[in-house]
Amino acid sequence: MIKKLILIITCTVALNANVNTQIRDILGPSAYNKHKNLINYIFNGSSYSNNGQVNYLALTSKLQSNGLLKLKYGSTKYIDVSFKISDTPKKSLLILKDALNSLGHYYYLVQDAKYDNNSFIWNIKLKTEAAINPLRLAKALAKNNCQVSYIKREGAYSWRYSINSDNSNIYKAKDLTANNQLSLKKPLKPYLIKISNANSLNITSNRGNRWHPDVVFYDDDLNIIENFKDDSLHHDLRVDVPINTTYIKIDDLYSLANLKRGISITKE
Repeated sequence: MIKKLILIITCTVALNANVNTQIRDILGPSAYNKHKNLINYIFNGSSYSNNGQVNYLALTSKLQSNGLLKLKYGSTKYIDVSFKISDTPKKSLLILKDALNSLGHYYYLVQDAKYDNNSFIWNIKLKTEAAINPLRLAKALAKNNCQVSYIKREGAYSWRYSINSDNSNIYKAKDLTANNQLSLKKPLKPYLIKISNANSLNITSNRGNRWHPDVVFYDDDLNIIENFKDDSLHHDLRVDVPINTTYIKIDDLYSLANLKRGISITKE
């Protein structure tokens, strides 16, 4: 019984030490030391770990609700942000870019993009008046079944993130897995559809469109399997769905305005 109690205490101490390390990484050493007593009070006895991994959604939410997450710079700055992605770089980058856009971060320069020890590293220089909000980023990524697995503030204008995207999906993709038919309105971007159990599709361009088909078939990692293009006008189009297709992009060769009336898709 005593040995069991000692083991529990040891594990709890180790877990708290790990959480404190993560908090220091997020806030930076100076802010962490300044608010150390408050941090110990707030996080005393709390668990922010799932299967040995820090729950950054819960952790950053607690930091923000207690006013400890200071992100504003006071004026526009250029900051360096590095993202380490665990899997499927094409799909993960699409998800990450959409997440950044949803947070209002549109202006950045790609500094580097490379593979490193089976991970993909994406480094950007971001023009902003405030650092990326790690809580809002974690929430945006969670919609796509991606998890933030590491955050570190490496300086006033430098941040590093690791993202687990092993089981990612594109939640904004229209669902043609459970449905056999979709009616889609005027697109702001090319239509992206998730599909399964289909041998072919019938695509109907609604009256008033001038559609020149550009249809791309992707696997689960967003690698292109096949691309159908035709510069002649189409009202109806039947296309075969290649094996291993998970996503389909439907666009116009010249302008999305040519699809302003929307389309209908039927799965066969």
